[in-house]
Amino acid sequence: MRPFLAMVTAVLVAATVAVAPTASAADSTVGGPGAGDPYFPRHGNGGYDVRHYRINAAYDAPRARLKGTTRIRAVAFKRLTRFNLDLLLDASSVRVDGRKARLTQRGRELVVTPARAIRKGARFVVTVRYAGRPASVREKGVTPFLTTKSGAVAVGQPQVAPWWFASNDHPSDKATFDIRLRAPRGQQALSVGRLASHRAVAGGNQWRWVMRKPMATYLAFAAWGRFRIDRGKVNGVRYLYAYDKAMSPALRRRAIRSLRATPQVTAFLSRHLGPYPYADLGGVVTSAPLEFALETQARPVYDSTFFRRASSLDARRNTSVVAHEIAHQWFGNSVSLRRWRDIWLNEGLATYMEWMWDESRGLDDVETVFDSWYSVKGAWFWRLPIGKPGRNHIFDYEVYVRGAMTAHALRGEIGDAAFFSLLRRWVSERKDGHGTTAQFVALAEKVSGQQLDTLFDAWLYSGKRPAL
Repeated sequence: MRPFLAMVTAVLVAATVAVAPTASAADSTVGGPGAGDPYFPRHGNGGYDVRHYRINAAYDAPRARLKGTTRIRAVAFKRLTRFNLDLLLDASSVRVDGRKARLTQRGRELVVTPARAIRKGARFVVTVRYAGRPASVREKGVTPFLTTKSGAVAVGQPQVAPWWFASNDHPSDKATFDIRLRAPRGQQALSVGRLASHRAVAGGNQWRWVMRKPMATYLAFAAWGRFRIDRGKVNGVRYLYAYDKAMSPALRRRAIRSLRATPQVTAFLSRHLGPYPYADLGGVVTSAPLEFALETQARPVYDSTFFRRASSLDARRNTSVVAHEIAHQWFGNSVSLRRWRDIWLNEGLATYMEWMWDESRGLDDVETVFDSWYSVKGAWFWRLPIGKPGRNHIFDYEVYVRGAMTAHALRGEIGDAAFFSLLRRWVSERKDGHGTTAQFVALAEKVSGQQLDTLFDAWLYSGKRPAL
């Protein structure tokens, strides 16, 4: 995510809810109502692993109503007589392996009791039907489902899935996706991955999007409305860009110029990080007031405001935000978090690659940017321990900037060869999986042959300005 400088705290407070009661140790056949993340204890669920989502969703803009069906293929970690899914819209029915299941809903928790217990290790299929007005559904006053002049967009971090599909909503459980969105005639429905088909259906048209690489639920988005779509192929990678037609022509031209630099940005990052992780590339620019850009998998979503102002180097475009979101395709998407406390690995490394991209374009070199931030002496900038920032601060600007500074300090300590070898090995060895701070530190020590606890403790946890 790349936010505007002042935002996010209210969103994070809203995403934080009281800890749900967990099943007792004796009740070992109940899946837990949470993935065990202390920052967001009710996000995700226990007892099973999702392998694939098939989502069908139609949005009726005049009524602001969404109707959907989610079909989930999963594997049980243990015998299950009951399990939870995350969904904030009203579920009308649930079936497990074709049999009607009992359901209850409490807030975001959809509690499912199958007609027959699911044995440990078994593969099972859950089908959930649901409907509601997602833009009016709020947790603590916040919704990531926003209406636009011609439709709506569902996009957000750390959560968005419960507003438009049933899921195990935590990045520790990644899965593949098949997303089928219906839109009225003359409109488009956009999501992640490859556009597999677009066909006429009763009352409108259906857009089918397929993501064959594992993906965290918050990296799936949906957008309905009127968009200009540009498609093609470059260097063997398919691209698809979409621009909200509600933007002014001048703003749309700037956005087009900016996003068309995506292949150039990707090639630059690939030289440092290794092959781009996906078969598709692109971006969506929306007029919805997001106040951020998000690294939705293989197709980031950008608030059009990023392109209202151009960079100081090129009056026609702004590609720094593009570099940030494309860097996330490696850091955050391909290699995902198991716990939100490690967010600096996503945001710090993406910010550092953004700095490197800017340097390559003739803007300030990385060393100058680092020095300018290091010169900040105010305790406000240094007191947050970015390696464990707390749930209300995971998107604070210090996490981004000081995360990037941590990367630069590490580069200075171990040298360029070891540093870029570390990054390439990190994204290669953990491709399509997960990583933690402890694992990153261990790999850094292995690659460099140095003991680095002192450096990481100073930059991630000390809460004060490290000595150089």
